Amino acid sequence: MQRHAGPLAKEFMGKGVVTVPVESRVEEAIKRMAEHDIGSVVVKDSLGPCGVFTERDLLSRVLAKGKDPYATIISEVASPKFPSIVSTLTLEETAAAMVEKKSRLMVFEGAELVGIVTPTDIVRIIRGIETDFSILKVISTRMVTAPPEAPVDAVVRLMDGKKTGSALVSEDGKWTGIFTERDLVKRVLAPKKSLGTPVKEVASSPVVTAEPGIFGREVAGIMALHRFKRLPLALEGDGVGIITARDVVEAFAMAHKPLAPRVDWVQWN
Repeated sequence: MQRHAGPLAKEFMGKGVVTVPVESRVEEAIKRMAEHDIGSVVVKDSLGPCGVFTERDLLSRVLAKGKDPYATIISEVASPKFPSIVSTLTLEETAAAMVEKKSRLMVFEGAELVGIVTPTDIVRIIRGIETDFSILKVISTRMVTAPPEAPVDAVVRLMDGKKTGSALVSEDGKWTGIFTERDLVKRVLAPKKSLGTPVKEVASSPVVTAEPGIFGREVAGIMALHRFKRLPLALEGDGVGIITARDVVEAFAMAHKPLAPRVDWVQWN
């Protein structure tokens, strides 16, 4: 199968990689992620990159384990291993690589780290493609919900247990907010609010929804417009599912079926 013409990874990757020193505390990563509105930072030592720390690491490896983010050294909880791609992969190949590795991708030119591709980066490009695609096969009907008065730490444990990055705040059968990993970083930890804060006070609202018959390009457009990674789906006011930016990438890859590109794992020491 021939490679499709179109944008290459180097054209839509996130550039200007944000870093933190290996000896810093998790608090520093929280500050950088909140300041730049990003979901990961690269950890560096005197020799260069030595790990990656993400919002999911913060939730699962720090808070869910009862660690103090303001005291924990980042090298203890960062991921030392991450998938990498070359900067000349096509959009379709990059999407396939992300689906295969279930991870954001480090982009290299030779031995130099030049950027990171996240699901959000791919979604921003997908909204402008000419052909549409179905999302029906990737909609998740397993939605995590929490009552508005639930404390943030309880919601974090729930999200970690369900391996998800969000929880819908539900009151009287209606969604009144959505609490995400990004809300955890920007609205709770960066301003140093108590983890006992009721989730309704730090969740994003109102909840933007779409009908389940929506197609991929429109989902991508809504996500890009509102700058979020999750879109709950409802029919006549009743919640039926949720789709994430990663799900959109998977649906796009399924529709285009590119040849699987080579994806290497970088092991930083």
